[in-house]
Amino acid sequence: MNCELCGKPIKFYHEVMIEDSILRVCDDCVKYGKEIKKKNKSNVIGPANVSLTNNVQIQRPVVHSPKSAPRKQRLEEQDDIDLVENYGEIIRKKREEMNLSQEDFAKKLQEKKNLIAKIEREEIKPDLQTARKIEKMLGIKLLDKF
Repeated sequence: MNCELCGKPIKFYHEVMIEDSILRVCDDCVKYGKEIKKKNKSNVIGPANVSLTNNVQIQRPVVHSPKSAPRKQRLEEQDDIDLVENYGEIIRKKREEMNLSQEDFAKKLQEKKNLIAKIEREEIKPDLQTARKIEKMLGIKLLDKF
């Protein structure tokens, strides 16, 4: 068998964890990872050690998933709120009056330029939160209660 890190032929190996991978390495390369301790098994290469990986105890770091952000509320889910007619044209005209490019405007809103372009072309409706941000930034009225 060869060391899985440096390729040197080895008779005895160490199992080490290197960047979430388990490698069988030589004595010289064991310093590059965290050695994994085995239960009552020899680390000598030979036919007696066929199922070594079944007895390996691995302590993996605990990874906490970030709390998911609250879902953006769609205007369709609001029974009493709707967008004004020609909302895209209203946004574009006001943005241009303020001498803002779509890219600059998107940065100020912390949104993507493509989203702003699609909203201005009325290909998509902004979600409630984005519509309110646009209203506040441009000083216009987009949401209409009925």
